[in-house]
Amino acid sequence: MPSKLKYNRKHAIKSVIAGVAFITLLVMSLSLSHYWLTHQLTSVAVQIDQKYQQRHLAAKAQMQEVQAMLQEEQENHCSEETIGLLKNKLFKQNDQPVPWVRFNDDNYICSAIGRWPVPAGGHVISRGIDGNGLVRGDDARTFNKQRTIYASVIDGATKVFVPVQSAEAIYKVLAKCQMCGGIKVKVNGQDWISQNADGNPFASVSYQAKNSEFNYTLIANESARNQLWLTVFLLLLLPMALLAGIGYLFREPVLKLYWHRRFVSALKKEAFYLAYQPIVDTKSNQVFGVETLLRWRNKNGKCRETSSYIKVLEQDSVMPQLTKWMIRTALSELKSLLRSNKIARCSINVSAYQIEQQDLLPYLQLLANKGYPVDQLCFELTERQPIQSWQAVREFIAGCKQLGCCIKLDDVGVGYGGGLLIQQLEFDGLKINKAFTKLVLSEHHQPFLISSYVAIAKEINISLVAEGVETLEQANYLKELGVYLHQGWLYSKALAATELRAYLLNS
Repeated sequence: MPSKLKYNRKHAIKSVIAGVAFITLLVMSLSLSHYWLTHQLTSVAVQIDQKYQQRHLAAKAQMQEVQAMLQEEQENHCSEETIGLLKNKLFKQNDQPVPWVRFNDDNYICSAIGRWPVPAGGHVISRGIDGNGLVRGDDARTFNKQRTIYASVIDGATKVFVPVQSAEAIYKVLAKCQMCGGIKVKVNGQDWISQNADGNPFASVSYQAKNSEFNYTLIANESARNQLWLTVFLLLLLPMALLAGIGYLFREPVLKLYWHRRFVSALKKEAFYLAYQPIVDTKSNQVFGVETLLRWRNKNGKCRETSSYIKVLEQDSVMPQLTKWMIRTALSELKSLLRSNKIARCSINVSAYQIEQQDLLPYLQLLANKGYPVDQLCFELTERQPIQSWQAVREFIAGCKQLGCCIKLDDVGVGYGGGLLIQQLEFDGLKINKAFTKLVLSEHHQPFLISSYVAIAKEINISLVAEGVETLEQANYLKELGVYLHQGWLYSKALAATELRAYLLNS
């Protein structure tokens, strides 16, 4: 069973545009959410490192004070007097962490809160030439193994330690970050702490501190990350939907302005040109006339498809000016052929909108006064637009007849008006649309419609032209029905003026 689905170019284009817009929105929301997430995680890493830098700077000053005090009091082991001195220092600076002191000859750690054996597990991470460095300590006496980094300084007799960074301090900062799901910290290239560090590698940020040995890898919280993306997506969707709505409401004026500028530009740049398709009298097998067709040349020299712009062009304000250009150009290019009766009529399409501007008749009179063969023009009134002013159209037809011009109804039966126009206006001919010509040999064709136009033409004594004749069978059938003026590719395509002259010489 054949499919009933048919390809619709307009719907396909709209679907492609909607798809591209959705993908663009998706990519933008992902990019913006990733940027914001990266910014948030990086700021947390910077915050952690800044607090460490502050503690490290204070620790250096504290260690220098402790060293100076011990040297001044000439302390060289962890006595009660040494503990008292450190305790006194602690009371004076109770906002500072408790410093630890280890004398070279002791196996104890000495501090303001007492003394205890040197814990196992600590080792130097880095050491500078000034004696300052970092030491990593793992206190095995607690169940969770409190992980702490100490600043240290060494002189001849003592080593002083001050805690400057700990896993607990980092986790406190992390707990306030909604976007954070885990962290991994390296010190001088060595792994130190890791919490929930097995997350999505594409949802993490690595930050190497500029003035310290710490490298922080922050891992995003997946649910917070997805919520952020959804929020950004919705925030982008709302204005885009608003813009799309505004664009839809104002699409017609915007498109009209777009096309108007293109038409004006094409006219100025002489991108428009004319082609002429012969109308053949099949009784004598001679060219009776030509229809003037507007063509628009692309930048690459190829011709645009007329159906893609002609409806918009006929309603554009540039069309009256363009019609005058067509009339003058056609009469100039075909002047010798018209005067020598190689062709009897030159047909030019005109819409009701152009006629209602009421400036065509004065222009035709001006051309006639200058010697142009205006009396051999034939205007084909298109039915793509309804008539707003019947009086203006009647006056135009009357004025044309006074100048010797003919008036035809173009594409009869497929536009506005149809039979009403035939009754209301005095035409010199009717033109059968190529859609009817294409159907004359189909199995669904009913000849009564074309026969009725033949009867009407005979009744009011006007000519009848069939366009779109492409096969000999179509031509013969039309002649049997009584239609003898034919136009179509069976006889000739639309030709430039120079090609038309060669065609007339050979026909």
